[in-house]
Amino acid sequence: MQIDPDIVIVLATLVSMLALSSLVAGWVDGRLSRRGLLSLGIGLGLLGWVHLALREGGLTLRSIPDAFIHVVAMVL
Repeated sequence: MQIDPDIVIVLATLVSMLALSSLVAGWVDGRLSRRGLLSLGIGLGLLGWVHLALREGGLTLRSIPDAFIHVVAMVL
């Protein structure tokens, strides 16, 4: 069973965005968000994995919105 790279791209992007918001909130409060750092590492690691292993020709900026559209179309 092979996972669809578009699903991994969407998950990694969402995890990275949530992690960035957690890091910014921690920075505003004057503390370090370790969970935010861990989540950002996981999200960026997944994007790197897709770029190196799953996607032919690598990952481009254009492929991220295309992945979101493809995943929404699969759900609908």
